[in-house]
Amino acid sequence: MVALRGRVSASDISPSLFSRISLTTLLARAGLDRLLAAPKCDRISSASSCSSSLPPPASRRRPRAGKSTRPSHRRGSSGTNVATVALAVAASLLVLLLLYLCAAIAVRRFRSRGAVAREPAAAGGSSSAASRAAVFLRRHGLHHHRPSFTYEQLRAATAGFDAARKLGDGGFGTVFLAYLPPSGRPAAVKRLHVPPSPSPSFPSTSATITKSFCNEVLILSALRHPHLVRLHGFCADPRALLLVYDFVPNGTLSHHLHRRVGGPGAAPPPPPLPWRTRLAMAAQIASALEYLHFGVKPAVVHRDVTSSNIFVEADMRARLGDFGLSRLLAPPDACATGGARELVCCTAPQGTPGYLDPDYHRSFQLTEKSDVYSFGVVVLELVTGLRPVDVGRERRDVTLADWVVAKIQVGELREVVDPPVLGEGPAVMASVEAVAELAFRCVAPDKDDRPDAREVLAELKRIQTMLPELPGLKIS
Repeated sequence: MVALRGRVSASDISPSLFSRISLTTLLARAGLDRLLAAPKCDRISSASSCSSSLPPPASRRRPRAGKSTRPSHRRGSSGTNVATVALAVAASLLVLLLLYLCAAIAVRRFRSRGAVAREPAAAGGSSSAASRAAVFLRRHGLHHHRPSFTYEQLRAATAGFDAARKLGDGGFGTVFLAYLPPSGRPAAVKRLHVPPSPSPSFPSTSATITKSFCNEVLILSALRHPHLVRLHGFCADPRALLLVYDFVPNGTLSHHLHRRVGGPGAAPPPPPLPWRTRLAMAAQIASALEYLHFGVKPAVVHRDVTSSNIFVEADMRARLGDFGLSRLLAPPDACATGGARELVCCTAPQGTPGYLDPDYHRSFQLTEKSDVYSFGVVVLELVTGLRPVDVGRERRDVTLADWVVAKIQVGELREVVDPPVLGEGPAVMASVEAVAELAFRCVAPDKDDRPDAREVLAELKRIQTMLPELPGLKIS
């Protein structure tokens, strides 16, 4: 419009055209002014006219049905925030759950350890011992090797463990006479002395007895020898640990040698053993030891060869029993010293006073020579008829081995020979002296100076030939 004004003068424009241009200009200018004045209409016009001519502000507009009044970018950010919060809450709950589980596991372990520590005091000794024995037997596959007896069967076979059926006290237990079903065959049943409620101060008692039970089952199940007591079965019951052996009817060698006199009404002591019988018994036990040390692999050390553990048959044959302390020997290990090739076992010394190997007691190294030492003490008992320990003798002579060795060294063997043997006359004295000399070698303080069981058996068989033959007598 300004350009138009520059090109045309006012005189050149006709009145009608001028009026039309002026009207157009006014209308255009009025429209422009209105548009420019629209945001400020509340200042130049009344509120009613302004509101009627302008569209309502965005804040006053009614939202359409089905549509959100928020912008689209705000909807996206709001959904992201909700998802983030949900993930944070879920992660927190998961962490809390893991912490709870860890705490629960820790509490359970703590309680279980406390229960194990209190088991000897809270549970019955027999029940825990039977459980340990059953686990041991299953681990070694021994639960089906021997006919197992039930507690009820053995209780009935011993008449309820009647004291009148008692045969004697063995290692860790009492032995009863039993008549096994169905044939009523006689047998010896040992009931181990498991404490009913062991004291927490001495928790090892039950474990020691259980180990003795397992030892006998493990070792005797694999042994076969005419001069070893045979194991026929066992019972590992919460009420008792029971072992079933051959019944050897004639008592023990200790009973025959020491001839203890009982009280009023007791059976009279057995008659003295002839020297020939004593020598035959020594050879029989030596053959059993030779079998244990050389006839089975791994070798077995009895560890408790005593006159109380040698049982006498009706025909006066001897059989070695009670393997509760026995051990299997292994090849030389770290505890072996020097270049020794003998089998050894490092273990705390165990055995019976008077029979315990002093070398084993000093070194804690158990070898088959420990059995040889104990056997030498038994041979000295056969020669003298005296007990292995007697506190009535002088202090240096309390043990039989020390006393007899001292007598042999000064040439006074006859002073300690059993009087019934001396009464048999000079015909037996040469063999008595030879046996005493062999026993002297067996009880040498150093194990390397002792013969092994094979040498002992060979020497005893040679000594037997020194006796005159008796018609119809089988020596071994």
